[in-house]
Amino acid sequence: MVAEDYAWAIESYALSLDFCLTFVRGLEPDEVIARLGGADPVPIVSAEAALGAAQAVQEWVDESGGTHSSELDFVAVTRAGDWAMIIEPNGFLCTDDAVVRSLSTGGEMVSFYYNENTTPQFAWSVGGVTVVAFDPGSPAYRHGIDRSRLDPLLVEVGFGLDNEGQDFDQEFQQRALALMERITGVGWDAAFLQTATFHCAGVAGAGRRVEPWYAEVREELAAYAEDPDEWVDDDFDRWGERGVTDRRVKALGSAGTRLYEEDRELALAIAYAPEELIERMSEWAWERPFRAAGVLDEPWLAPIRERVRRGEVVPPEDVRLVEERLDPYLRTVLPPWLRDDEGQRSNTARGLVVQWDSYGPAADLCWAFARAEGAGGGSWPEMFAALRRDFPELDEIVAPPPPPPPPERDAVRRKREAQEHQEEQGRLADLKRTWGGRIPSNPRLLEPEVSARALGLVPYDRDLIDLVADAEPADQRRMAVWAARYCCTRSGLIARDWAEAGLDALENGDPPPPWFADHDAAFARLFDVPRESITHTGRFSIGDAEPTPRIDPEILAIHTVVMARDADPLIAAMDTVHNAVALDPDSAPVAFRAAFGRP
Repeated sequence: MVAEDYAWAIESYALSLDFCLTFVRGLEPDEVIARLGGADPVPIVSAEAALGAAQAVQEWVDESGGTHSSELDFVAVTRAGDWAMIIEPNGFLCTDDAVVRSLSTGGEMVSFYYNENTTPQFAWSVGGVTVVAFDPGSPAYRHGIDRSRLDPLLVEVGFGLDNEGQDFDQEFQQRALALMERITGVGWDAAFLQTATFHCAGVAGAGRRVEPWYAEVREELAAYAEDPDEWVDDDFDRWGERGVTDRRVKALGSAGTRLYEEDRELALAIAYAPEELIERMSEWAWERPFRAAGVLDEPWLAPIRERVRRGEVVPPEDVRLVEERLDPYLRTVLPPWLRDDEGQRSNTARGLVVQWDSYGPAADLCWAFARAEGAGGGSWPEMFAALRRDFPELDEIVAPPPPPPPPERDAVRRKREAQEHQEEQGRLADLKRTWGGRIPSNPRLLEPEVSARALGLVPYDRDLIDLVADAEPADQRRMAVWAARYCCTRSGLIARDWAEAGLDALENGDPPPPWFADHDAAFARLFDVPRESITHTGRFSIGDAEPTPRIDPEILAIHTVVMARDADPLIAAMDTVHNAVALDPDSAPVAFRAAFGRP
């Protein structure tokens, strides 16, 4: 093969964007993994699936649920002719001197390391010694015990050995891959990567032992291998958060979660729709913005539409034409913060005709809905209603009952339990801080209606809260009556005949006079205005807390007389005692304890 034969591998990131590819002669895949400090590799078919497994070896979970970095490198190793082929996605372990000695002793090793942010390296080692090594981007500078040994092969694949007048080689990556084939005699293509079985493992490095927790990492890797689509980082498991276990529903993808939230019945129908129907619905969704813009049937769009339907690249000039023809419509339908931005309008139109990565027919349909909505094709509810109308066969699709959830992996369970414990500890700490250092033992104090009133006493007298809460209902009612008279006396409201009459009725257990029937009636009497003229205002602040505003003592007293009649004795007592303490912080707690014989 020549360099051009490997261009596809670089352009498609077949080995990952950044990678280290190594061939070792004289060792089987499992022997390679053992020498690299790994054990018990997991078989995974296809390079794409194998390289995705790298994320499964990054951490381990201890018995208490704590998460730790494994500090392991990931390798995927398969048999290729007489050689073991090692792929490290975003790795460089096989450039380490100790690894080179370990893998090439008694055999031969060829490696090519590439990272877009560092200097690449090509090395050929035999018997534990590096024969030739160089930067394939600057092949004139070679080193090793026999730096010129590979010169004929370098020339054959197109490397320039003279640095004079050499331009930067844009194709050095594929040349390096072709050089590896010239050295090993092993060629590979997309079909090989798709069908090969890779032995995958986390490895600690040459000469390093396997840690006791290594089995935890191996368990995660095995779970990934069993079902890569099912294995997912819990922090990003959007379907798991919704309790969805059906793989066909999950195949709706990340955009499909919105469909599932807004119209679950439709989501299930699409998940089980035949592929032919999904294709027609995808075309329907694509057409909506063009139909709404009034250009769907114009001749210029026909060839573009056909290219999109066939999955072909739309030429740049046609993309610009779409941007141009949709622009007037987008100016009227995009949100105000987008419609005046020419770049945003262009991106929205371009998004309808450029090629996107495919995540499967159902997921692609959900993304088509999203792009159609963004380009003025209607809101999701509007599209769903129209979709049901135009595709009545959706109503005939019946999804089977969802499968039971898979067993929870031990590491996932421990991590979840640890997170739940941490959240609970945080909740309790917040609760303790809110309640002045002591969480109430009386469960009623944690009820929202009660705590909203009780917490106001925390800055004044935390113990007073428990005294009120632990009292019998009859005593709580007496506490409320006491607080009402205390507030009326301290505020001077008691001097008004109508206020004294209201207190007398309260103390005697009689119905309230009309002017104390509720807050509005009482305030109308206080200010001598019609009841209907009473208005209420509120205030709140964002940021630093402002000082608590001073409430007129007479207003506070009236509120106390009304609240003392609340149907719940605890709420009546807590609200009114708080008002008494707020009115007279120094004397009210002492007077309360004296009145009720509390320490």
